[in-house]
Amino acid sequence: MEEIFISFLKDKVNLIENELDKAISEYKTSPLFPAISYSLKGGGKRIRPVLLLASYSSFKDDVEKALPVSVSIELIHTYSLIHDDLPAIDNADTRRGRASLHKVFGEDIAILAGDALLTLSFENLAKVTSFNEKIVLRCIRELSINIGINGMVGGQVMDVMTTPQDATEEVLYYIHSKKTGSLMKTAIKIGGILSEIDDEVLNKLESFGDKIGLTYQILDDIEDSKNSKEDESKVTFPKLFGMEKSKEIATNLLNESLSVIESVSLKNDLLKSFIYYLKSWIS
Repeated sequence: MEEIFISFLKDKVNLIENELDKAISEYKTSPLFPAISYSLKGGGKRIRPVLLLASYSSFKDDVEKALPVSVSIELIHTYSLIHDDLPAIDNADTRRGRASLHKVFGEDIAILAGDALLTLSFENLAKVTSFNEKIVLRCIRELSINIGINGMVGGQVMDVMTTPQDATEEVLYYIHSKKTGSLMKTAIKIGGILSEIDDEVLNKLESFGDKIGLTYQILDDIEDSKNSKEDESKVTFPKLFGMEKSKEIATNLLNESLSVIESVSLKNDLLKSFIYYLKSWIS
C-alpha cells in the first residue's frame, strides 16, 4: 500500500523543485540569494508540500493548480531548519550531510536568510491567482496561526526551554505536536481548504494531520536514537518512554489516523498510503 504514496512523491518532487526555483528566481541579484538557494537545495524529501498535493488530489484532479501553495509550505519548513541549526538553538554543524547554513555563510546571514524565506512564503501565497481570493486568505490565516506562537514557534520555544530532566509526558506531546506536527497538519488541511470541502470533512482532515504529524516526529526520534544521532540535550519519546513503548505509541497513532481517514470519502488512497509509508519505518 505504501507504494502509492512513494510513487506520488517521486512524481511530484521535480514539479516542486521547479516551483521553488520560480519562487526565488526574481531575487537572483540579491546578496541573500546564494544562502537561500543553498538552503533550498539541501536534499529534503519535500514531504510537507507533497502532503498538501496529496490532500488536494484526494478531492480534486487538477493537482498542479495547488503547486504554488505547496511551495509556501516548503519555504517555511526550510526557514525553520535554518533557525533550528543556529548556535543559539540546536548548534548543529551539519544538515542532511552538508554543512549547516550558518557554517557556510555565517550566523548573521543565516538568520536573515531564514527571515527572508518566512516572508517569501507569504509573498508567494499572496501572489496566488489560481484560487479565489477568499480561499487564499483562508490559507494564509491557517498557515500563520499554525506556524506562530501557538503553533510551530510555540513548540520550538518549549523545546528550547525544556531539558530531559524536567520533561513530562504532557510537555513532550506539546513540543512534538507543535514543533513538527503543526506544519504537517497545516499542509494536509490547506489541501482540503483549496478543495473547498465542507467543515465536517475538513475537521476530520485536521484530526488526521494532527496524528500523522506527531507520529512523524516520534519515528524521526526513534531513527535518530537507533543511529546514535540523538541530541542529548533534547527531549524525545525514546528518552522518556523507551524504544518499544515509543514504537507502540506511533503504531497506535497510525491506527487512529487510519480510522479517521477511512471515514472520509476520497478519490484515491494517497493519504491512506502515507499511513502505511510511515508504518514501514517501524521495525
